[in-house]
Amino acid sequence: MYRLVKLSSLDAKVFGTSVTSSRGISFSHLKCTRSVVNPFPVRLRISQAPDAVQSPRLAPQMVTSILRLNEVTLEECNGAVKGLEVNQLQANKPIEDRYAYGKLVHGRGMLFGVFDGHAGSACAQAVSDRLFNYIAVAMADHDVLHNIREGKIDPTTDLLQRGKQAFLSVNSHLAGLHRKRLVHFAVESMAIDSSDNLSKDSLVSAFLRLDKDIITEAMPSMQKQDGLDNICYNEALSIAFSGAVACVGFVDGKDLFVANVGDSRAVLGVHNDNRWEAVPLSKTHDAGNTAELERLFRSHPNESSNIIRNHRLLGELIPLRSFGDCRYKWSKSDLKHLLNTRQFNSSIFQMYGDNLIPKNSQTPPYLDAEPEVVHHHLTPKDKFLVLATDGLWDCLSPEKVVQLVAGHMDGKQVLVNYDPPKNAKLKAINQVLAQRKSSLLNRTLDANVATHLLRSALGPEHGLVSAQLTLPDSLARFYRDDITVIVVYFDSDYLKDHAVM
Repeated sequence: MYRLVKLSSLDAKVFGTSVTSSRGISFSHLKCTRSVVNPFPVRLRISQAPDAVQSPRLAPQMVTSILRLNEVTLEECNGAVKGLEVNQLQANKPIEDRYAYGKLVHGRGMLFGVFDGHAGSACAQAVSDRLFNYIAVAMADHDVLHNIREGKIDPTTDLLQRGKQAFLSVNSHLAGLHRKRLVHFAVESMAIDSSDNLSKDSLVSAFLRLDKDIITEAMPSMQKQDGLDNICYNEALSIAFSGAVACVGFVDGKDLFVANVGDSRAVLGVHNDNRWEAVPLSKTHDAGNTAELERLFRSHPNESSNIIRNHRLLGELIPLRSFGDCRYKWSKSDLKHLLNTRQFNSSIFQMYGDNLIPKNSQTPPYLDAEPEVVHHHLTPKDKFLVLATDGLWDCLSPEKVVQLVAGHMDGKQVLVNYDPPKNAKLKAINQVLAQRKSSLLNRTLDANVATHLLRSALGPEHGLVSAQLTLPDSLARFYRDDITVIVVYFDSDYLKDHAVM
């Protein structure tokens, strides 16, 4: 079935055609699994689920075991944060998603982040390891920065109390280099007046500085300067030439900040007048975002016919902001120099060969890692925050995700024994029991809400979930993406007690 749309002049640039706005074009040969208002597809995946009948059938217990393999639950309260639940499911092998969470040591803030890698997992791993430390430095006061400079505080270990991590960090040689970069950042931050240090500015500064360091560490001239052997330099190259998008939440008291780069998303679950509302706290940076396209065209005014092809940057990359991806940030001369001076075997050269310089690249850099930051004042109506990589949003709308989490919360209530208050009237008791009976319908197989979202994303019934989980590794990524979910619950009592009068 063909679908016709009319293209504006901006749309024509995105689609890579000279057609005028009055002409209709069919693009039904391109499949899209993301539910967005903009009609242009941004994912080339098989839009139909695998056959639930023909696929191998897993027992329900086996499906549940697979889904629960990576789940994490944290019930420790910290200010407005009541707890969190995490899970992830791979489609790529190895998985390219990462996540992190932690609490600032010199402050009461908590950080949560999801990181979606592309062209490998190296950059996502590095960002998940390093970004929170950069944020902690950017938010540190003068005394802490002074102690970092004097060697009394290690910025890689003493600024953040990290949560459980599913993946090992980088090797010790690069860890030393990363520590040195953080100390330099701290020293430079001392020259900035931190008396009015705003969390929003600190987040932007941390994102940009980490990306700058990632790109700099891979420059050929830096190998000798940083004292890296070929193995370590290869790793630095892998980090810089792969890429990652990031969506980070920061909660400090009643203030919630979301900093986003790329196409992961943050959605707030709000309970208002007995109904649930999904409030987006991030915007995706891709060809479906008109503001992003206009920003890109303003920065490269003479390349509008080539800069976006098939809804991808230079016909290759979907996100329009990211960490790493130095092919789109380095100058042609830097990339040529790397090609001309390669003296050892590197996976980068094996992957790109002589195509290291993107076709149609004229005026780099085309990318940066500057986040869009949204500041939200939490109220008792704000119940939870969902941070997830695009694999979840490809399958479920924000509204559906909020309804699933809300239903999961409602179903959990029936697990608590009901002890009616003294002198309670029979009518009141009957009303409570009726509500509990209704809530039984929302009870799920999964105690962890992130696992519940994974199950719901794969299919509405067991056969479809089983079919997705039994796909061969070589096929799974064509049906879905890696999925990583963090659900942060807020403490309504804390928010009521600290409400502004």
